[in-house]
Amino acid sequence: MPEPSVKSARRAMELLEFFAEWRRPASVKEVSQSLGWPQSSTSVLLRSLADAGFYDQDARTGMYSPSVRILLAAEWIGDQLFSDKSLLDLMEKVHGQTGHTVMIGAQHGLHVRYLHVLQATREGRFTAKTGSLRPLFRSAPGKMLLTLKAEREIALLLRRVNATETDPQRVLTLEEVLRDREETRRNGYALSLGTSVAGAAALAILLPVPRGEKPMTLSVGGPMGEVTKEKAKLLKALQEAVEPIRAAVGK
Repeated sequence: MPEPSVKSARRAMELLEFFAEWRRPASVKEVSQSLGWPQSSTSVLLRSLADAGFYDQDARTGMYSPSVRILLAAEWIGDQLFSDKSLLDLMEKVHGQTGHTVMIGAQHGLHVRYLHVLQATREGRFTAKTGSLRPLFRSAPGKMLLTLKAEREIALLLRRVNATETDPQRVLTLEEVLRDREETRRNGYALSLGTSVAGAAALAILLPVPRGEKPMTLSVGGPMGEVTKEKAKLLKALQEAVEPIRAAVGK
């Protein structure tokens, strides 16, 4: 596939993630400024997708929004993985109860990538973008995902991470990582305090998924003081939110 086609395909997917966070119609200017794209190419992409029926354009305002065609095309994914239980529903439940940023993450190499994010509604909130990366060994979602891995795989990943560290004080030993993994397993959750993003904390649990599917996490993030103070409440919100999913997938 020619390079321009690859770039356009990637932008089409990033556009979907933009609207998942934006959650309302947007103008060409709003899309281009938010994603850092040239306004001319943004206009061409949106017009092309609208012509194909993937997006709707309001004839009066010129604003764009995803069409039902996208919903119907992707609906089977949630049905196959989680029956009638919606990941977005459980994220919104946690979001409504806590007001903090809510994230679903999965491993991406030496990092965790946020697959979807609902932004916090609180003042002075911690924010994250869909698609952003967090370190596997220093973030709460990453620590939860490490509980599913064998010692040999962890050692290989850690060797690669340590090889990229320029600060000797940030080099982790396998012994401390395995000790942290066992504590996280016992607790059933992971907490990171400023080790992933300065001043921010995150609390994460594993998201029950069907056997054979890629492991994922559900987490909340916010200022360290708030997350630490509300830890018990936040953990309860996360655990209660995933119970319908756990029952659906039999875990």
